[in-house]
Amino acid sequence: MKITQGKINELLSEPGCEHNHHKHGQKKKSCQQQAQPGAAQGGCAFDGAAIALVPITDAAHLVHGPIACAGNSWGSRGSLSSDSHLYKMGFTTDLSENDIIFGGEKKLYKAILEVQQRYQPAAVFVYSTCVTALIGDDLNAVCEAAAQKTGVPVIPVNSPGFIGSKNLGNRVGGEALLEYVIGSAEPEYTTPYDINLIGEYNIAGELWGVLPLLEKVGVRVLAKITGDAKYNEICYAHRAKLNVIICSKALINVARKLEESYGIPYIEASFYGVDDINRCLRNIAAKLGDAAMQARVEQLIAEETAALDVALAPYRARLKGKRVVLYTGGVKSWSIISAAKDLGMEVVATSTKKSTEEDKARIKELLGKDGIMLEKGNAQELLRTIAQTKADMLIAGGRNQYTALKARIPFLDINQERHHPYAGYVGMIEMARELDEALYSPVWAQVRKSAPWEKEAEEQLPITNYQLAITNHQSKIQNSKKSVAVNPLKQSQPLGAALAFLGLKGVMPLFHGSQGCTAFAKVMLVRHFREAIPLSTTAMTEVSTILGGEDNIEQAIITLMEKSKPEILGLCTTGLTETRGDDMEGILRNIRNRHPELYDLPIVFAATPDFKGALQDGFAAAIESIVKELPQPGEIKLDQINILASSAFTPGDIHEIKEIVSAFGLKPIVVPDLSASLDGHLDDSYSAVTGGGTTLAELRQMGSSVFTLALGESVRGAAESLQKQFGIPYEVFGQLTGLAAVDDFLQGLIDLSGNSVPEKYFHQRRQLQDAMLDTHFYFGRKRVSLALEPDLLWSIAWFLRSMGSEIHAAVTTTKSPLLEQLPVASVTVGDLEDFEQLAVGSDLLIANSHGKAISHRLHTLFYRLGFPIFDRLGNGQRCTVGYRGTTQLLFDLGNLFLEAEEAEGAGKVTTNYQSLI
Repeated sequence: MKITQGKINELLSEPGCEHNHHKHGQKKKSCQQQAQPGAAQGGCAFDGAAIALVPITDAAHLVHGPIACAGNSWGSRGSLSSDSHLYKMGFTTDLSENDIIFGGEKKLYKAILEVQQRYQPAAVFVYSTCVTALIGDDLNAVCEAAAQKTGVPVIPVNSPGFIGSKNLGNRVGGEALLEYVIGSAEPEYTTPYDINLIGEYNIAGELWGVLPLLEKVGVRVLAKITGDAKYNEICYAHRAKLNVIICSKALINVARKLEESYGIPYIEASFYGVDDINRCLRNIAAKLGDAAMQARVEQLIAEETAALDVALAPYRARLKGKRVVLYTGGVKSWSIISAAKDLGMEVVATSTKKSTEEDKARIKELLGKDGIMLEKGNAQELLRTIAQTKADMLIAGGRNQYTALKARIPFLDINQERHHPYAGYVGMIEMARELDEALYSPVWAQVRKSAPWEKEAEEQLPITNYQLAITNHQSKIQNSKKSVAVNPLKQSQPLGAALAFLGLKGVMPLFHGSQGCTAFAKVMLVRHFREAIPLSTTAMTEVSTILGGEDNIEQAIITLMEKSKPEILGLCTTGLTETRGDDMEGILRNIRNRHPELYDLPIVFAATPDFKGALQDGFAAAIESIVKELPQPGEIKLDQINILASSAFTPGDIHEIKEIVSAFGLKPIVVPDLSASLDGHLDDSYSAVTGGGTTLAELRQMGSSVFTLALGESVRGAAESLQKQFGIPYEVFGQLTGLAAVDDFLQGLIDLSGNSVPEKYFHQRRQLQDAMLDTHFYFGRKRVSLALEPDLLWSIAWFLRSMGSEIHAAVTTTKSPLLEQLPVASVTVGDLEDFEQLAVGSDLLIANSHGKAISHRLHTLFYRLGFPIFDRLGNGQRCTVGYRGTTQLLFDLGNLFLEAEEAEGAGKVTTNYQSLI
């Protein structure tokens, strides 16, 4: 088919299109949308042709032109396939400057042959573009020659963008099917109930929710034009008994010409909304003229609508009365109104672009007298309309998504870029879910909320649902009653204590126990941090275990003094020595009496039996011992504060916290400061002890601090110890991940310092709010299971809840007062076997590296967090706190969900009620 001005005029004046009918005395008008210079316009004719034809799944789609047309559009369309994915491949001749000068026909011919040889497509569709049309390449001749050479159909699609709009391009694609494809083959058999679906592109798999309905009533879809279609089925579309045009006049030329040439009648239908899908089924049965089929349709409608009423009841209750602005085109302008009304929502304004006079009449009737009909709309006009109508949300195409989000308005994507199917009965459930999620996501209260230190904060939004749950909800704590722990989640108290000691400069942690305890802990720490870890042992033997370990402790200390010269010795017990009952205080007193030179060596002792508690307990015990043993009283320094950081925080987290605190003009003394010892930096010289961390001098000065910030519930005891010894007030911050948590932390720093928030944190806060808007689509309704230490579990669980996710299961390692206030019905103190059983049905698992095998068995997404992580790099610098760390965590998790959604869409074959209700 050659594109001439006459052909363009014919397509623009399509008699089957309502746009070209005389209505109410109006002048005849065509479907051409003339782009306005200086304006951001919709798609071109090439875009429209590709939309119509690319969903043919087993064909190759070759774009003849420079890189922009294919490179900028390849893979952007949401049509899904149940079989071949060849249509997802991006093929282009990628013309160069020389090709433009000398012509691109030879390159095109070679490209077609290469595509056929390498990929064996059922057919090759070749699209001309602006440049190749301009230089005069004869697309038809090249395609004909290539078809003769390969024996495979090669279809020219003359669709240069400059000839007109996307709608015109749809019809150009339709004309290519009429001229080269439809009628070129015969089906194996036909039935009296064969129909074609025209203008249905299987966006987000919508077709798969409708085909089963047609099959149930005895209708066979002979050809899908073109969603999830194979080339051959379109070849015999001329043998159908009825054409059903789905929600689009774009391919009306195909339906009209099939009626003229083959006598196939056509009807227009919509799959959106209960009334429309009911009407569609009834009209198909009536048009096919089969009374038995009509009876089956009525029975199906009765069954499906009854089930649908039950499934939609909770959504209708929550959506009733919500006001919507709808901005889309064509039949969707009224069909989505119908769907919204089914849910009890009120559409207060809608666009009429691409709408026929008949469409507009339906829109007016559905909207009522107060509804606004938008002929044209830009971002400013849409926002003005939303404000004027006091709308609760915007339903539009993807290009308007960020207009809404930047204005902090809930949004639902209804056009071809969407990832969720809204057609048919099952689509109504999905639409209701998406609308409910969009409107009730806890994100909205957070992104609309001013920072507590801003003047506008005086008029804050009401407390959000998930925050209310903190005070109203009580989780049930369950202890695993098994006699055997399978795949343990927790690590020992001595390991936790050692990790805390490693945050002090010049320290040597010393395990009082057998050598294996130290070896195992050292391997674990080395694998996690990929650093040289100083760790030593008293090397208890069979004899010393019976007779007592005092000599071993003494020998270990003296040896370490001679060889390693530590500035601080961190001594912790193990299960062996705690069971034996060594009097550690008495032993240390005796050793110091025998060795006066040791009085200058701080020896911090922590009782850490590994038959009790877990890593978090040992970590907290070490910190409590440090603050009891080392700080000294002194004159209060008004700019100095203590920061006690629990095991929930990584070295990267500590670095971010120090940077934030310092930005307020405060000097933080962090215990332990892992950011200076285990952050993955290179030292200039080897040291047998830690080369960084909180110095002994700083630890001595803690008694002079004006305030203590306890980061994590587990270090509350250490903060209370400092208050008891030196009268230093404290506050516990259980969470530094999430907008509200960081807001509270910064407000605390304002109160302590008297300084205002640095501008960079205003900017980071706005970045986080924007990230929350960008990612909240992927977090909503996701079921997440967590296996983490209590402090980290609390922080991550409430963060996920604030993004609209559901905590499906929670398993932890040890007791904590936080466990009763988690956003989950029950929390289990158990192992990874418990976690695997409880996590069935999750969308995401969050655990240490040992959770990887569980994720494989459950076929579930997996995110590594906590300790140990031995199959990922960069654990020392990873950060999930503050505005910046929260933003990164959002993107990390959001990208996992996004990737899974794309994979699910690519592999989806069908949808049923059970999977949606």
